[in-house]
Amino acid sequence: TIAFGLEEQGLLDTLIKELQLDLPFQLLQHPMDIILSDRRISIYQNQKRWDEELQQVMPERQKDVQAFWKKLEQISEYVYGVTATGVSMPISRPYDLGKLPSHALTHPKAMLHLARYATWTVEDLLRKYHLESYEPLRQLIDVQLMDAAQTDCTEAALLPSSLALAIYRRGSFYIEKGMGQLCELLAERIVELGGELILAATVKELTYEQKKWHVTSRKRSGEFDIVINNTGVSFGKGTSYADSDSFSWGAFRVDALLKDSFWHQELQGRPLPFALQIVPSKEQTVLFSDVHGPVYATFQPAYDDQGEKVPKEIMMTISIHANEDGWRKESKDAYKAIKQQITDAMFEEIQKVINIKDYLIYEESGTPLTYKKYMGKTSVGGFPLTVRNAITKPKSVRSPLPQLYIVGEQAFPGPGTLSSALSGYHAARAIMHTHCLK
Repeated sequence: TIAFGLEEQGLLDTLIKELQLDLPFQLLQHPMDIILSDRRISIYQNQKRWDEELQQVMPERQKDVQAFWKKLEQISEYVYGVTATGVSMPISRPYDLGKLPSHALTHPKAMLHLARYATWTVEDLLRKYHLESYEPLRQLIDVQLMDAAQTDCTEAALLPSSLALAIYRRGSFYIEKGMGQLCELLAERIVELGGELILAATVKELTYEQKKWHVTSRKRSGEFDIVINNTGVSFGKGTSYADSDSFSWGAFRVDALLKDSFWHQELQGRPLPFALQIVPSKEQTVLFSDVHGPVYATFQPAYDDQGEKVPKEIMMTISIHANEDGWRKESKDAYKAIKQQITDAMFEEIQKVINIKDYLIYEESGTPLTYKKYMGKTSVGGFPLTVRNAITKPKSVRSPLPQLYIVGEQAFPGPGTLSSALSGYHAARAIMHTHCLK
């Protein structure tokens, strides 16, 4: 996937440097193309190129679109400033504020702006510029928000969504060997600092007795002072937000290998971007029933299990949102047939944009049940960033249970790798203040 926050002094860059990790990555100048029903929009890191792209692809409402996006970018700057203070919501301890008090004193205008828009959705801002019925802009925003905020503009909270929509200008990045490279570096650092790693050991039981957590897994059992659950999986009441009534999406995914000559193709005279987001045609009814668009495809070098680049191959990953329920109810044959129909439909949508069939070496598909088998859960991506989930009732890194913390996509600030990393930082700070600095 695409990483954010790795720009100099960026939110993730700051954490990585504090951990003394050497993470190889590449800035993506042209990370993505978004294919709408009647036009194609290229996302650029460079602000001037992005402004020119918006003017070119949305000539019908050019001035209004520019004014809307200028305001969106301004709000995102204010949100970024607050996020960089390290504030953790909901605030229940003084240190949860981070550096927000001093930031508020030096940026009163920004704070007033944020207060004004705190309960707005993205659609509210569209209405302000009379753009709520302008379909090209609405489609563009919905496609990006479904990936970043797990909902569309009608429900997406404006404040975090503004940052998600504008963050490409700060920079988006491809991590060498994929996001797993960051996981491996973190694992190595844990060991260097005296920690222990136990791989592929699913927790079977988690109980709290005599002020200790007793953890049982297939490979190891023991007692611990503090437990951090970053899996999104429930191990009993209060151990996760998975048991809450908040909706979350599942995913349908295809992993494929393509011949590397695929790279030589162009899209309308432009080089291929890292990713494509495609609004599927209405004729693809299977993509509007069992699953829900957009079709999201990424292209990157292929690596083997040892982390070595595979010659003459590239990896393509395609994903689409899917409802969690219903998959278990199907018979084995029906499940297999639906799986193939969705896979074929996703390939057809990409084929309309760029030729992949002539380069395909191998492909396999996964449904929410596949995620359940390998990750212990059918949902991915956390909870939608609605005003309730993001602003009025955000989910704390503190669980209702003693000495147990919940981090990752379920907790504040919400979905995405960058947000998950920030939630880990918030939990670490709370643990240090509560358990280590007494």
